[in-house]
Amino acid sequence: MNWGKKIALAYSGFVVFMVGLVYLCIQQKDIFLVTPDYYKEELAYQEKIDGMNNVAALSTELEFNYSDNGIVVKFPEECLESTGQLTLYRPSDAGKDVILPFKLANNTTLPVSTSKLDRGLWKVKLDWTQNGKTYYTEQKLTL
Repeated sequence: MNWGKKIALAYSGFVVFMVGLVYLCIQQKDIFLVTPDYYKEELAYQEKIDGMNNVAALSTELEFNYSDNGIVVKFPEECLESTGQLTLYRPSDAGKDVILPFKLANNTTLPVSTSKLDRGLWKVKLDWTQNGKTYYTEQKLTL
């Protein structure tokens, strides 16, 4: 075999390899964006920044207590009568996200069970409203 055939064989092998990789990438089904409304949420990110600043201005810090039974979020006394939602966000699989709406009435603690959650990295996103003012915070959690 002369050198011309070897070069042609090398280029042909490369093309077959690249076509195979493209085919494998097209067949992959578990590609997740962070959220389906990624661009819409990115435009509203300033509201989250304002919410984080409002959390920083609270008289006492939020307390996240993790145990085998779940998460207990303790709000400051000034957050009594708040409504909002707690999101358990799974970065590796968007289908496992959990959104829990809540309303604090006469209690400043919010218990959340983690018994049905998979092991691994989770983000706890807490978004609530008190007297027309929005608050937002995130915590990482590894189960």
